[in-house]
Amino acid sequence: MNNKINVPVNQMPEIGLNLSSNIISHLIDYRRVVGKKVVFHERDGGELKPIFSISHSPLQLQIEPFEPVKVDCNVVGIDSSCITVGETEEGCLYSVKSGVFVYSSSRPKNYYSFGPYVVYVDDDVIRRIYHGNAVREKVVRLVALDSDYAKKLIRLIFEREILKQFSSMLKDSIILVDGSLKSTSLELDDISLKKILEISLENGNVVVGLSKSSRLKVVKKVANYIELLNYAPVKVDVHHILEDVVERLEGHAFIVKFKRHGYAFRVDIPFDLIFEVDTILGKILWNDSFRYGYPESLVMAHNLSVFDKVEEVSVKSAITKSLNIIQVPAQNLRKMLLNSLNFEGG
Repeated sequence: MNNKINVPVNQMPEIGLNLSSNIISHLIDYRRVVGKKVVFHERDGGELKPIFSISHSPLQLQIEPFEPVKVDCNVVGIDSSCITVGETEEGCLYSVKSGVFVYSSSRPKNYYSFGPYVVYVDDDVIRRIYHGNAVREKVVRLVALDSDYAKKLIRLIFEREILKQFSSMLKDSIILVDGSLKSTSLELDDISLKKILEISLENGNVVVGLSKSSRLKVVKKVANYIELLNYAPVKVDVHHILEDVVERLEGHAFIVKFKRHGYAFRVDIPFDLIFEVDTILGKILWNDSFRYGYPESLVMAHNLSVFDKVEEVSVKSAITKSLNIIQVPAQNLRKMLLNSLNFEGG
């Protein structure tokens, strides 16, 4: 076939367009990849984890062991999910769920499930949330126009409200959140991360951020290297790497490997508690349970928060019946255009 895609290795591709720009020539010089180890990404966006390290130690790492701290306390995992349900001419309908799971002494203790709640977002709702703050006008437009940002805002609001409630209600507990301790452009004054960290500290609690993955290659390289170590638990301070490139950090960043045969993850500890990092990590290790080195409290909170197909259909059915909705027929344009070719005959 003359139309096959061919990627020559020893010469630049011959194409009809005149790509003479120096910038373009730098970008398409893929010969720099020759002989390198590569981890291919999946088309659906899922990030693959290398089975072995693809590089040696990326930096002069100071690897510090820590020990389990045999003091019983609650380790609380919080997670949430949000799906798009439908849209009107002015806004969009969403549904959100949150899950909270509590471990203590390496055993499950309690759990809480919130939702699913139905949420409607349009320009007016966003402006009310931000109290007409002119500085937030760009955020208002962005959330109203982009459903991904809208879902991010909805998740943030529900997670922060739950986090604020548990930070006020509990004493001497550790609360794990999925992701880093980082303020965002979507922050709300009443439930800002900084304010919740203050409330948590006043009640003797610790909010810890734990990230399954990172967009920063240097963080991934450090994690890959630490995973090859034949011992655990260990931690590596990487905050000096992140503070120059990441804004609005509310915690000190470490790469932590809890279990010998487990993966390593980024863990953020509030700045006010940085000198107690070994005690905090040791209490998590003693009181939580771990699968592949990842806290089981967060795994179970995730399982409580995700939507299945039945729940999605149920939400749509409940909305239709209770709100006198008029369903407008629609079609999947992408599927119709790209995946509907039918060939007949021999």
